[in-house]
Amino acid sequence: MMQTVSDQVAERLRAQIAGGALAPGETLPAERRLAQQLGVSRGSLRAGIAQLQAEGLLEARHGSGTRVCADLDRAPLDWLSWVLASEDLAPEEAMLVVRQLVGLRRVVVLHILDEALRVMSSDHVARLEALVAHQAQCLDQPDEYEAQERGIERLFIEIAANRVVPLLNESVRRCFAARPEVVRAFMGPLEQHHQANQALLEAVRLAVQEPASRDEVLSMIAAALTAFERAGLERVRQELLS
Repeated sequence: MMQTVSDQVAERLRAQIAGGALAPGETLPAERRLAQQLGVSRGSLRAGIAQLQAEGLLEARHGSGTRVCADLDRAPLDWLSWVLASEDLAPEEAMLVVRQLVGLRRVVVLHILDEALRVMSSDHVARLEALVAHQAQCLDQPDEYEAQERGIERLFIEIAANRVVPLLNESVRRCFAARPEVVRAFMGPLEQHHQANQALLEAVRLAVQEPASRDEVLSMIAAALTAFERAGLERVRQELLS
């Protein structure tokens, strides 16, 4: 889909904010001058600025122009995708953001698994088996493998019937998508990653066949996830700081 001029304006201003060229609390240049700097019409500039106001990155103050929000910590989660993509972001800062995103992801994953395991049926297990089997055919196709991984995530969210997590999960995914090399490093060798998914399948199958084991299974999954994250973050650290 082709970007409109206003979309391009919004993207360029986001990049300047993410890179620090426009600091929190800083007032934007006068409309006419900024439009000239960006090479766009004033109408396109206003539309682009309106997008960033809706996103919580810019705010208009009567009589004092438009400025970058002083507290960007209140910006939407998707804002982190721009922060991570910024060439001016120090590797140590990128590592901190990734570590915190992984921590958030863990909370979401375990919450969804807890909800899903309460209601999973043998039919659900069969669908999971099919997805994991299909994924095994994509070990030499990283993009398709990751697409299958998203399919597995969506299956658990569907089973849990959670209406909030899909939005949060998609925002976290877009944040990580800003640094595809980080995603690849975090996942590690796909053969090993798929072995972990096969172990997850076995754990889920056990929880469905023996409901009394559900809490123990969830505890085992949490421990395995923590170990996987520890190894993944070390790979990311080597990728970012090397």
